[in-house]
Amino acid sequence: MNVLIYGSGVIGSTYGGLIAKTGCNVTLYARNKRYIELCERGLLIQKNGQSKPEKIPVGVTSEIQSGNYYDFVFVTIRKDQVQESLSEIAQINSKNIVFMINNPSGYSEWINAIGLEKVIPAFPGSGGKIENGVVFYELVNKIIQPTTIGELSGKITPRIKELKTLLSKSKFHVSISENMDSWQKTHVAMVAPMGNVIYLDGGNNYTVSKNSEVIRQMNLALRENFVFLHKSGIGIEPNKLVFFRFCPLWLLNILMKYVYNTKWAETVICNHALNAKHEMRVISKEFFELAKSKGFNLKEFEKLIHF
Repeated sequence: MNVLIYGSGVIGSTYGGLIAKTGCNVTLYARNKRYIELCERGLLIQKNGQSKPEKIPVGVTSEIQSGNYYDFVFVTIRKDQVQESLSEIAQINSKNIVFMINNPSGYSEWINAIGLEKVIPAFPGSGGKIENGVVFYELVNKIIQPTTIGELSGKITPRIKELKTLLSKSKFHVSISENMDSWQKTHVAMVAPMGNVIYLDGGNNYTVSKNSEVIRQMNLALRENFVFLHKSGIGIEPNKLVFFRFCPLWLLNILMKYVYNTKWAETVICNHALNAKHEMRVISKEFFELAKSKGFNLKEFEKLIHF
């Protein structure tokens, strides 16, 4: 199986590396410093808890070769980078383009650029950081957030089953959603407050855990966002996240202080928030505008975010 990873940051490198270990022919598309790094040192990945990195054999390119066919293409760039990349992605020779991207605004832009039948919305279940050319990664617990995939139609098609098999063989926890649009809006409703609280505090996840005021503001925004999803008819997907709508504020404050005082929060929440501030602003604004378009004013969320 030939696989192209379009974007070779933490997510792309992690998925590319673990998929390559199953025997697939994986090519990483990278640019600038990351391209040079991969050419000189190769793909080095290290799971949290391992003593040293693994060097995974993969191809590396900085140009799209339209003649090469790929069974699956994983787009693992940030939301704020997608628009400028769509014309190039449209040139890739593949029927299956897996967009692993935060997206609260729907899929029309992707569909118009590459075609309805090619788009597979998805979201990764991992996080981490790159230091000195080594990708330090962590897979998110399957109960909290597995890698999530689905068709725009909601149907469980043969290619979705094939994709799930590929990712499962690569040691990822995988879930199929029958409503990815609701899933992705729900995800932003959750991660936007959890990322923006880092900026409001001005520190990192550990300083947030000691700041009761910002923890409380984050939780007020979380509850408000989930009430909006419910009342607007968008829905909450997966349903287990109704927890944020019903959990007493005092209990949520205690839980989040504990969560933010962990290595997991550093790897999965804080690292991304600090390295993707522009993306966080973009998805926060899109979610805020989505609510506004449906007649909801997210006052608590607005206190937390800075556009």
